[in-house]
This record gives sequence, structure tokens and C-alpha cells, in this order.
Amino acid sequence: MNRIFKFKIALLLMIMASGFGACDYLEIAPDNVPTIEYAFNNRYNAQRYLYTCYSFRPAIGDLDYDPAMGGADETWQYISYSGFNIYRTFAPARVARNEQTVTEPLFNHWDGRNYGQALWTGIRNCNIFLDNIPNVKVDMIETERTRWIAEAKFLKAYYHWYLLRMYGPIPIMDVNLPISASVSEVKVWRQPIDDVVEYIISLLNDAIPDLPNASEIMESSEAGRADKLIAYTLIADIRLWAASPLVNGNSRYRNMVDNRGVALFPQSEDPNKWALAVQACDSAIIKCEEQRKELYTQVEAHTLTQHPVFQLQSTLRQVIGDRWNSELIWGSTNYSNSTLQQYVTPRILQRNGNYMNDLMPVWVPTLKMVELFYSSRGVPIDEDTEWRDNSWYIDRYNIRPETPTGDEVYLIKQAEKTVYLHYNREPRFYADIAFDKGIYFGNGYYTFATAQYCNFLNTQWSGFNPGTGYSVTGYATKKLHGFTNSQTATTHTVEYFPFPIYRLADLYLMYAEAVNEAEGPDGPNSAKMFAYLNEIRQRAGLEDVKESWRKYSTKPEKPNSKEGLREIIRRERTIELMFEGKRFWDLRRWDKIDELNDQPKGWKIEGETPDDFYKVSRVYDRVISFTAKDYFFPIREYDLYVNDNLVQNYGW
Repeated sequence: MNRIFKFKIALLLMIMASGFGACDYLEIAPDNVPTIEYAFNNRYNAQRYLYTCYSFRPAIGDLDYDPAMGGADETWQYISYSGFNIYRTFAPARVARNEQTVTEPLFNHWDGRNYGQALWTGIRNCNIFLDNIPNVKVDMIETERTRWIAEAKFLKAYYHWYLLRMYGPIPIMDVNLPISASVSEVKVWRQPIDDVVEYIISLLNDAIPDLPNASEIMESSEAGRADKLIAYTLIADIRLWAASPLVNGNSRYRNMVDNRGVALFPQSEDPNKWALAVQACDSAIIKCEEQRKELYTQVEAHTLTQHPVFQLQSTLRQVIGDRWNSELIWGSTNYSNSTLQQYVTPRILQRNGNYMNDLMPVWVPTLKMVELFYSSRGVPIDEDTEWRDNSWYIDRYNIRPETPTGDEVYLIKQAEKTVYLHYNREPRFYADIAFDKGIYFGNGYYTFATAQYCNFLNTQWSGFNPGTGYSVTGYATKKLHGFTNSQTATTHTVEYFPFPIYRLADLYLMYAEAVNEAEGPDGPNSAKMFAYLNEIRQRAGLEDVKESWRKYSTKPEKPNSKEGLREIIRRERTIELMFEGKRFWDLRRWDKIDELNDQPKGWKIEGETPDDFYKVSRVYDRVISFTAKDYFFPIREYDLYVNDNLVQNYGW
């Protein structure tokens, strides 16, 4: 690392995080602490200061405070410019509508404004902790001190990483400046991306030996704190990002230099970065498997006597809903996700009158995402030979005249009709998406006889009526609320789960992507790459990649080329991690921002009959226009006036 720049600090800096409404032990901060010396005069106060460092964590998975939740093309929600019928508009939806500005940026984590956490303040507090924790003498155990130092280094690295991914080149805040620092010392520079990447990874490598194993974290009192597996996975994620097309020699940024003439982006592509990503992903997977992390395959106890269709659905949904399960590497604990669950869950019960319980399915899938799920044979529906030969793809928006038969009755309400698009789809589709006439197993109804279903037609229990808290697309999200939640005509209850920041399937898909880019489908690590891909697919009830494409696709050779396999891996990643806030960042690092310009669509939700409802409709009346400037967030203009050493991001 070539340059280390410092930030000026004030001594009175015990900053509380702006609360996110959750009861989280890590959000405790010292009260009325007059001096730094007092903050570190004993173990108790020092621990509270460490929790202050934790309190700056961005609220991953929060519908208001995480731009990746609703800021891409996975979901949409209604908006009325006249103010009529607005019940809840989440801030990330403004990013999806491209309402970002330089005067008051959304999710301003640089300054801590406008739904953003002040991450530079969080980093500053980590530095203060690291400077002062050696001075704690009262009640301090050395092994505990060593662990806390490692945790502070991890947080410092994580906050730098979050800023790097948002803004691209950033300053490096390795140490704090004294009050006596001059004005020129305070004016920092943005550092080249490669320097920042290596700095962050060096911090994590320095922290790892002293972080606890995942098995040593006490769920009741320490859940969410840093451990070795989280740090290894974070390194893998950073290496993958640094190797990706957005920042690995992208010609768009070759002329982005600061006013010293320093180039802030790599000037040429470096293929070795993919090899580094392979190594980092492989190391993280090995460490995870050593500590008994594995894909979640448990069958919910409620379903053991039920049809296998229901058993598989319970497994796929509990990958998220079964808290602290074997697959979870890091879960977000700094907010309550009861709000998330309220706004993704559809009403599934009939009741006399127009209004039922207070579930408001307004954060809902777009038709584009519905179509991305595979066919029942594990290939894209526009490639599936059966879908082609039977004209199901051409007719996908048309109502199938036949009602469900055979095992279809476990997926679609018997004697009801829906479109071809909802038939012959993979199990993850039925586990993740609530659709019109789709069986909604769970939520307190755990037998075939009692299982409820959705009816999204206008005036029906899941639909537009009564015009408040409705789905704008005619779909809802099954995935992000617990299978064991319950719902009655007037009430609902939810079970808490930590929102996944990292889980093992994510890491497997990182590895597959890195190997394919580094080696192609026939390289020395290809067998392991396909094994991880296939393990995810097998959990989802699908055949192996090569078998599926050979037997069922109009493009049977697709997995045999780097380009074809790249498309498969990216789609597999999109499907497996849908609604988990990954696609927002993936589209950016893949240099595919134009995907966000597809006009969001759904069904005509005002339709009261199937013929009126099943008409593909735009759900937003303005043109969406994302361009190259939207790959990174803008730095607030005010900050550029205060510090003329900073340069603005490309296009802003």
C-alpha cells in the first residue's frame, strides 16, 4: 500500500448509530462519556465502545436503508404522484426509478445522510478503539483484548469495503489525525482502487488469526459479531469484485485521474485477478466446510407426512427462514425484519368484507424475474425444447384451458385456471413466488387439505382491492418470510431470522464464476466448479448443469464454452439469490447497468376476471434511464467544495 491518508477527529466522538428499530445488543453505546480516557478506563466501558463501532453496520436487508433491496429490477412498488393511495414507499424504490442526485444523494454513507450511515465516523471510531484498547487495565483479560482488536480491524475493513463498492476509489483512513493537524493535512485524496483493495484485504488477514471460529460465537449474546468464516468470505467477495469487468481494466475509467494526475482505476485488464478470486473463494469454502457449514437440506417437521412437493418447498423457504442454520455464514442483526415480512407477505385468506389482516404485499416481484426462473427441467423457459414444442413459451401469457392435474394440484389450486407461465416451472419458482391461483403452503396451514392459495384478481383477498397495500405486479414474494409464520383473517405473526449477508450457496456461486472466468469450463478446477453448481441445483430438485442442457435445451453445448457457462452461472446466481440484495451489486460489477432499463411489468391488477387480469402491463408510467454514471454513487457536491482534493465520480 503506497499512500496512507489521515482524517482529522474531535475528541468528543461517542457516536450512536441512527437506530433501525431492532433490539440488537451491538447497538449499545456509552452515555455521556466526557473523555477518551474515561471510555477506556475499564473493560465494561471499552466493550461498550466496541459495540459503538459495530453500530455503524449498514442494515443489510432493510427495505428502507439498504439500496440493494428494491434498487434493482427484481421488485417494484406502486407510487402515486398526486399523493393518493401511497401507503409505503421505500427509499430503494427511488434508486430503481433513478432519482439519484449529487446535491443530496440517496444512501449517503459518505456523510451519514439521507438513509446512509456515517461510515467514515464508524472507521474513525474503530481507529480510536485500536489506539486506546491497549490502555485498558481494569478487569481486562488479554485473550479478550486480542479478540476485540481483531473485531475492530474487521469492522474497519468492512466499512472501507462498503464505501469502495459504493463509490469506487476512496481515501484510506488508517489512522486519525490529531487536533493540531493543518488544513492541508485534513484534505484527503481518493486512492487507486487496487491500493484500497489490498489495504482492506491486509487488514482482514491481520484480523483473522485472532477472530473466533464460527462455532465459538454464542448465538444468544454474540450473534452477528465477526468470526473467521465471515472474514474469509469477505475477502472472497472483494477479490471477485476486483476481478470483475466494472473495475478490472474498464476503458470507461482510464481517464479518471485526480488533480495530482494519479489514475484511480486500473489502466488495463489483469487476468490474474480472477486467479486470486479463485484462491480466495476456495480458501473460504475450505474453512467453511472445516467448520461444518453445508447447504441447508432439512425438511420442516410440519411437512414430514406431506407430499414431497411440500417438503421441498419447506426446505427451500427455510434456507432463509430457519435462523442461524448450517448454511448461513453471516446474518444481519441490526434491525427488525418484521417490517420486511409484513410488506412481502400476501393475504391468503378469504373473509367477508373488503379488508383483512394488516399484511401489505407492496415489495413485489416483477414479471421479468418471474420469467427468469428455470423450467421444471432446469433450463431457461425460452430454451426448453418441451416449452418450444408445445408452444408453452409462445403462449406463456395465455390462460391454460386445462385445470391442474396430477402433482400440479400441489402447486396450483385444483379446478382453478392460470397462465401457462405458472406451470412446469422449477421448485424455486414455487418456493419463492406467490402468484394468482398458486398454492401457498405454510403460514399456519401445513396439510394439503388446509393449504390456502392466492387470488390476485381485483376484489379478491390477495389483489388490488381495497386499493391500499397492494401488489402492483400481481405477484408477491414468498421467499423472505418464514415458512412457520402464521396468518389468520385478522392477524399475522412472524418469526425472526437474520437476513443473510453471506451464505454458503453464495460462496459456491462466487467460486464457480471465478473459475469459469479464470480457466473456462475445462480448466483444472472445473470438476469442483461443476460440483458446487450441481449441489445447489440438486438441492433445488434439478439435474446437473451439463445433463440438463444436453437433454432439454435448444442450446445443448452452452455449458461447454466460457461465454455460455458465464450466462448459466450468472442466471443461476440470480435465481438462487433472488431478493437477497445481490443482483443490485452483481449487475454493477458485471458492467450490465442497462439491464435496469427494462420497463417493469406485471399483470393488469384492476382486472376482476382472469381474461381482464392476465394482460401484461407496465407498472411505471415514466421512462427509466440508467447510464454509465449510475455504476457508482455520487459524492455529495458539498463535500467537493469542502475538500477540493476529491474528484467526483464518472458522469456526475
